[in-house]
Amino acid sequence: MNLKARLTGESARRLLMCLVGSVIVAMMWGPQQGTPDDYGYGLKQAVLEPRIFIFLGLGVLVFFLAPRADQLKERLSKPGAGLFAAAAAGVMVARTLLHWYDPVGEGKFAAASQAATTGLADAYFSWMYIVAWLLVVAVGLAAVLTRSRVVATIGILASVGAAALAVVAHSDLVSAGTRIDHSYGADATALAYVFVAISVAYAGWTEAGDSIRDRAKSLQGQYPGLFIAFGGLFFAVTAVGFATWFSPGRLNVGLWASADLFDGTGINVVATSMQRGGLAVILAVAALVGALGIYRSNPVLRIAGTGLNVLGGVFVLITAHAMGQVGANGGVDGAKSAWDNLGTGPWFALLGFLLMAVATASPWVGTRSANRGTGSRAASATVLGRISVTPALLTGVVIAIVLPRVFTEYWQQVLVTQIGVYVLLAVGLNVVVGWTGLLDLGFIAFYAIGSYTTAFLVGSLPIQPPFGIHLTPLAAIPVAIGACIIAGVALGAPTLRLRGDYLAIVTLGFGEIIRIVAINNPGNITNSTRGPEKPVPHPEINLGIVDLKWGTDPLEYWYLLLAILAIVIILFVRLERSSLGRAWAAVREDEVAAKACGVDTTRAKLLAFAIGASTSGLAGVFFASQVGYFNPDNFLLLNSILVLAYVVFGGMGSMTGVVVGAAFLTWLPEFLKDQVPADDRQMWIGAVLLFMMIFRPSGLIPERRRKAELKGLDDRPTLEPAAVAESEGL
Repeated sequence: MNLKARLTGESARRLLMCLVGSVIVAMMWGPQQGTPDDYGYGLKQAVLEPRIFIFLGLGVLVFFLAPRADQLKERLSKPGAGLFAAAAAGVMVARTLLHWYDPVGEGKFAAASQAATTGLADAYFSWMYIVAWLLVVAVGLAAVLTRSRVVATIGILASVGAAALAVVAHSDLVSAGTRIDHSYGADATALAYVFVAISVAYAGWTEAGDSIRDRAKSLQGQYPGLFIAFGGLFFAVTAVGFATWFSPGRLNVGLWASADLFDGTGINVVATSMQRGGLAVILAVAALVGALGIYRSNPVLRIAGTGLNVLGGVFVLITAHAMGQVGANGGVDGAKSAWDNLGTGPWFALLGFLLMAVATASPWVGTRSANRGTGSRAASATVLGRISVTPALLTGVVIAIVLPRVFTEYWQQVLVTQIGVYVLLAVGLNVVVGWTGLLDLGFIAFYAIGSYTTAFLVGSLPIQPPFGIHLTPLAAIPVAIGACIIAGVALGAPTLRLRGDYLAIVTLGFGEIIRIVAINNPGNITNSTRGPEKPVPHPEINLGIVDLKWGTDPLEYWYLLLAILAIVIILFVRLERSSLGRAWAAVREDEVAAKACGVDTTRAKLLAFAIGASTSGLAGVFFASQVGYFNPDNFLLLNSILVLAYVVFGGMGSMTGVVVGAAFLTWLPEFLKDQVPADDRQMWIGAVLLFMMIFRPSGLIPERRRKAELKGLDDRPTLEPAAVAESEGL
């Protein structure tokens, strides 16, 4: 077939789409160059600059590869191919997005290249990085495609060499300077190259058709907790060997160097012994005993490993507190408490020990005695109510508790005011949209009702509560939830006969009505656009022997919010598995059929509105008490749409998906602040959503039912009777 025939019909349309897409990506990539007076300026700059040819070349490449998608998929299904592609891309992501040298400019790779003056660092940050990456990709790709052990060996050596080169060049750059650097671009690059080496080794030494995912599942089934143990060991070794333990902003002292620094300061003997190698010994023994317990499936060794890892975590806390207390007593770097001037080391060590403890205890986590049921699923599951406490769940809890300690104050603030609050909102909206199938675009209104109710009850609005009653924010929670339940029922009752777009329009109007009423109302109850007259006070609990007060520390609010989230999620998962949850599912699938089968659809829908609204009101209480001041601009329609996007992105009806989706999409704009111009941020978020809609329409972590609707069940039931032992036959 000649070229003219190829470029007709579908091929011509595909080529046009690829070229147009290339121009769009060229405009997205780089600084925002448009102006209000000339919107075409950005297009002209993108077209006139030489980089347009790179993107057009990529578009042509996509044009030729698209018809061969099945062949490419077959190639990518080779052992190690998927991990290799992800790891190789990770190297370039680390180069583009991560910090490489904090003391200079933005700390990105380009800034590091300007600061590099020594021979190795100068060469690495100018041309050696790309050359090393191209070499590793070429050899690794050849190893994956040919599955030759000789080529795979060369690929492993090249990957390990590239990883070592990144670390050595970065160390050379840092040692030549005089300022402290906490960047992690080189470490991430080295880790990505290690995964390249793993993928290449897997490709060279496995049978065809043996996927990494299947092998990983097999290893996890054979050695429960294996991968959690690897993750914990990585964090613990990093903490003991490399991370900063004290005064990260000035002294930058690691665990081993801290022994000399704190010598003669009166630090306790336990901390001194840990600084002088005791913690390393405990880590080695705990890791060895845990590894033997996992490998041999020996319950005694597993119990011993769990105990040693918990003990290691206790010693980490004792050591960190002792170091921090000495620093606080001496006013080092202005520290006022024992936890103010610690680096990432103690928290990475604690995280590592706790993860290894979860790994060694994994055969008993999520299990109950085998006499309670039969089969791999029924045998052994420990439940809280009906919530299975699995190793994955415990791992998530440990990470949520410990990891925020290593975040900067900015990211801790984002975690509380953005990520945590919007996760709570998404969990509530999931009841209405995901479980009941009611499209609600006014969900943010209940968030506003909860916030303003709290401000009223604590006395922050112009109109004071009756009888001089002034509640604390935590005491206001029941009233705020009650107000939101009433509002939810008030919205749901008139809309019982509406579904789809019609319901969306009504709820959208409800959300806007609440916002406008907050601006204009008789008696100026809400103080119009100015918000509360006085700041909403911080939460406190005073029960005599228990006296807790939350201040300005974001982590204090994070742990409070984490407890609230845990309670809400546990209650909602139990609701989903109850008769009410089944009624919601029936309404979502077919309301007419559900009603014909005897389901009280009116009750189910009203309860969905009320329960979802109560969660939004709870988030409003937390938001008001944490920020102090707010105004109607915090409750725009855009926020309702964002929460809906979080639910859809994560996977409608999936509790895990909603939490992960909301957290990711709330984190992404904050992360992009340092990566792309402000005007381009929404464009990149839109691109992420577009790719998700195309390649994973069921969501990030879809509900099993939703996934089955789109792709079918993974394990289809068979009509063949299962084999039965002769002794069990009739």
